[in-house]
Amino acid sequence: MSKAVPSFHYRLAHPGYRVFPGAHPGQTVGGGQLFKRHEPLLASPDPRRIDLRASVLDPFRHYRVRVFQQHSKLAVYVIADLSASMRGKLPLLADFVLSAAQSALECGDSFGFIGCGPSLDRRWLLPASQTLQPVRELAIRLADFQAHGKADSLQRAATLLPARRSLVFLVSDCHFDPASLRKLLRPLTPHAVVPMVAWDEAEYRGLPEWGLARFKDAENGRERTLLMRPDLKRRIVQAFEDRREHLRRIFRAFGMEPLFFSGAYRAEAMERYFLRHAL
Repeated sequence: MSKAVPSFHYRLAHPGYRVFPGAHPGQTVGGGQLFKRHEPLLASPDPRRIDLRASVLDPFRHYRVRVFQQHSKLAVYVIADLSASMRGKLPLLADFVLSAAQSALECGDSFGFIGCGPSLDRRWLLPASQTLQPVRELAIRLADFQAHGKADSLQRAATLLPARRSLVFLVSDCHFDPASLRKLLRPLTPHAVVPMVAWDEAEYRGLPEWGLARFKDAENGRERTLLMRPDLKRRIVQAFEDRREHLRRIFRAFGMEPLFFSGAYRAEAMERYFLRHAL
């Protein structure tokens, strides 16, 4: 994990439901600057906001008051796949977790973390708060963690999220079957979800054209040796590209647009994502 990780800007297009003032569009009326509607003075007794023109035009001759949309706070969560296949990608995850937490706190939002291995371990559960120090400590432990087994507890992560709409970053390499992925995504649909697929392109594009290559499944320990040749390498690369498109179709079926990461964490990629996609 790098010493200084940049933050990024995010903003949800759809209104939130929390009553506490914040940086995001809300459904509550209050002290905001975005005009929402007119209400009778009795319903919103604030004479400072009387609209004389609207009052004159009111057919019932009631005083009309301007009410404004109050921006609200948001809970930001990272749900992380801590399976063995993610072992080499955990430094990237650690950088992203720290960056996301910094970004949330800069907006006045709260940040929480749910790490999912074979079971839900309290070491990797961080309740949403507005304190950065526990996130720094978590990121250091993540960068050095030797993950093992599968991420079976991902299926239970949605039960740990708040009932109100939150911003959820789902970080995984998605090396599991489509049925499990659909089962994972279904209970997350009430939230604004950013699927982040962490792949290392060197794992398949960096294969040799000729020679013996040994492959090992990190989760079940099975090994296989293949005689590499140009045609086989092309087929492996094409299989990954086909897998990428298949994942996109699954995520889009649930109204989510995935972001594929490879190599080091880049905050500017998050900036571009939020400029292109409305959540």
